Amino acid sequence: MEPTPNPDAESPKPDAVRLRLEVYDALAKRKGLDTVAKQAERHGIGRTHMSLIRNGHKGAGLALAMRMAADLDTSVEALFGRTRSEIAA
Repeated sequence: MEPTPNPDAESPKPDAVRLRLEVYDALAKRKGLDTVAKQAERHGIGRTHMSLIRNGHKGAGLALAMRMAADLDTSVEALFGRTRSEIAA
């Protein structure tokens, strides 16, 4: 019997929408969230999970994406939307 893949250990799919780090960092800085630990605490996740999202190794589910956007007073699209060049590719 083959082992069941762990979805938490997988990288995001190629078409997954990633965190727009430059946008996130600018908004987080305004809120005083200048470390990964502070960001993770604010969003209610672990530091490792936050680091994986920041580095593009893990995506954020809809509920987390919505919480992150609300915590930073912005929209999910602003934090996770694709750029025009990504859409055109």
